[in-house]
Amino acid sequence: MPNPTLGGSQQPDSVMDHIVEVLLFGKPVVTGRSDRQREWFLGNRHILQDESALTGQIGWQRNDEQQATVSRYVSETQEWRDELEPAGRSAHAPFVFDGNSRILGALKHSTFSETTVAKVFQDLLREGEQQREWPSTEWSVEPILDERDFLSWLHSVQAVTSIKLVAKLPNPDGLEEFGPVWEEMQARSARLDSLKWVAANEQVGLQGLEDDPRVRGNLAMGKQGFGYVEARGRRSGNETVYDQREKVAREVIDDLGQTWEQAEGAILSRVRRISGSVLRRGTGQAERSG
Repeated sequence: MPNPTLGGSQQPDSVMDHIVEVLLFGKPVVTGRSDRQREWFLGNRHILQDESALTGQIGWQRNDEQQATVSRYVSETQEWRDELEPAGRSAHAPFVFDGNSRILGALKHSTFSETTVAKVFQDLLREGEQQREWPSTEWSVEPILDERDFLSWLHSVQAVTSIKLVAKLPNPDGLEEFGPVWEEMQARSARLDSLKWVAANEQVGLQGLEDDPRVRGNLAMGKQGFGYVEARGRRSGNETVYDQREKVAREVIDDLGQTWEQAEGAILSRVRRISGSVLRRGTGQAERSG
């Protein structure tokens, strides 16, 4: 990763130190339409003793304009009384960030959209970065490709009618695995590479995708959050779409424990096998958008 050009060596030495400094807790992020907005917050911050991970809870709250009738017993008058009050709603769930792998994982909640959760973290990181004396980084929260899910989709269709492969400039690790994609980006001094293939015959579809070196390189990058795969195909006469940005890698945890702390520990253990979304660091020189 290139050294920042502004502020000298003001960027923290480790990703973990940087996360602790700029990930804002208690700062609201507003999402949704004006009539159904939610305020998101991070809370319950805890840094592991060895400082290798950070845990907490992410959640949203909303006060609906409509009123709800609530019945209360009033002891003083010995009567039940119906009162109107705002019908507020909220939900929260634990999350963990592993500093070694730069992987963020959050417990799935029925009211959480993966893309919204990623946006909340990304907004908080970027705002926290701008509050530093010498901002040096543009943060992105990128979905990790679940290769098993993609290959399952690939095998389920009669024909792949199109595929789009997008690669973004990665941090300098695992480059050999990215194969011709990384070599091409280096040769052309590119920070983003996008390739789209469309089948000449939709009934036959694209051929040899699974064994293609270029596709394998893009899948390797997608598994580390350095790009994404989008594909369309035909199944039983109908169009079906695979979009990595809407299908982050998921894992099933059989036992979350009885407390929030135990749940965070269970998620961290699974995150370290690869789960959730990758957090990437860029510099002022290399713009990296989510």
